[in-house]
Amino acid sequence: MTPPNLTFIRHDPAETLDILTDVIVPVYVASHGDVIDRSFYNAERFAERVRGYAKAPAFELVVAHIDGAPVGQAFGYALPVNARWWTALTTATAEGFTDETGHRTFALNELMVTPEWQGQGVAHALHDALLGGRHEERATLLVREDNTSAQTAYARWGWKKIGKAQPFPDSPHFDAMIVDLPLRR
Repeated sequence: MTPPNLTFIRHDPAETLDILTDVIVPVYVASHGDVIDRSFYNAERFAERVRGYAKAPAFELVVAHIDGAPVGQAFGYALPVNARWWTALTTATAEGFTDETGHRTFALNELMVTPEWQGQGVAHALHDALLGGRHEERATLLVREDNTSAQTAYARWGWKKIGKAQPFPDSPHFDAMIVDLPLRR
């Protein structure tokens, strides 16, 4: 059951950069304790990636708050024509699957909730708050192969695995997933 005092605040790219140090990075660090000591996942690399994502078309961040304190966040952007996103795939897809128009696919870069609020419906509500307002046909994301709780949640929310991806030369391999929008339940 979702906490009754859960609220969401949407942020555009400029607002995102304004709260990067005080909100976004601390929520990331709190929610990634199991991997934060690995170079790809350290706070500085994460902040660098967020700065890059915020430059992308139709970037949007939603921060979840409980009693005014940030407890989770989700963000992403619309994949442009010739998106680099799909070049990370290490498995083949059907002809035309990776063709982008600038409004076909929303890339969900991150979805995270601080440990004390995990398992209480915050992630699902945050997921729906971000994706429920999108106008793209579908959404895609990458999830760690070893993150079984996230894998299970995404499958329950309608996401389907489409293959494997390695988005950066030093990143681990991820499972690539997709879901049709608007969300149907």
